[in-house]
Amino acid sequence: MSRIPSEREVLRCIYEMYESSYPGHPSGGGRGENDPYISVDMSAVASKLKCKPELLFGYLYFHLDAKHRYKQAEDVAVHLFAMKVGDKRHGVNFPYLAALLANHDLEHRRQLWSLGISILALVMSGVAVIAQFATSK
Repeated sequence: MSRIPSEREVLRCIYEMYESSYPGHPSGGGRGENDPYISVDMSAVASKLKCKPELLFGYLYFHLDAKHRYKQAEDVAVHLFAMKVGDKRHGVNFPYLAALLANHDLEHRRQLWSLGISILALVMSGVAVIAQFATSK
């Protein structure tokens, strides 16, 4: 059975694999193309995530894109993932992916802080109970 990666793991993997290739090939002036989409190799990403490429594709196309797609003015849809964008196959909106990943990382840090504070409170309570027993004798 193949492993099912979390949304944060998928976003992080794609970000790390393709960060160096964004913003694309320089178009004369030294900067990359102004195209937010990068082409993603499903097999390579799936291999790194230890899952099937078909599972990864379905996760990106049917779940993550549907979850994060939104409309701008004049009903122009902004997609996280598109099967084909221009000449690019399996296109990911890289700046949007980076923003979503930043939000996931922020939420992850908040949860870690909450967990850490909860564990600290539990330890302090345990120490207080032990101290209470030790001084009551």
